[in-house]
Amino acid sequence: MVNTVYNAAMSGLQAASLKLKVSANNVANANTDGYQKQQVTTQAGTYGVEVKVEKVSTAEPPNNLQTGGELRSEATSNVDIAEELLEMKAAKNLFEANLKTLNTSDNMLGRILDIEA
Repeated sequence: MVNTVYNAAMSGLQAASLKLKVSANNVANANTDGYQKQQVTTQAGTYGVEVKVEKVSTAEPPNNLQTGGELRSEATSNVDIAEELLEMKAAKNLFEANLKTLNTSDNMLGRILDIEA
C-alpha cells in the first residue's frame, strides 16, 4: 500500500513539474510569430498519472503581408499570458498536494515502525 501511494505521489510530482515547464516555455515563446502553445493533459493511470503534451492549434488564419513584392505569411502566437499564469498556479498547487501526500505517507510509515519497534 505504501509503495502504491509513493508511486502515485511521485508521478503527480512529475506531472506538475512538466506542466510548469510547458507553461514556462509557452510564456517564453509568447512573442514568437508562428509559435503554437503546448498543453499538458493528465489522467489517472494504473500506476499513477499518465501525461501527454500536445500542441494547441488556432482556428485563425495567418495574416498575409506584402513586403517588397513578396507575399509572406505572419502567423501570431496563440499564447495567452494570463491563462499561462493560471496554469502555473495550478501546477504549483498540484505539486504541493502531491508533496503533502508523500510527507503524510512518510509520517504514517514512521509511526508504524515506531509501534512495531
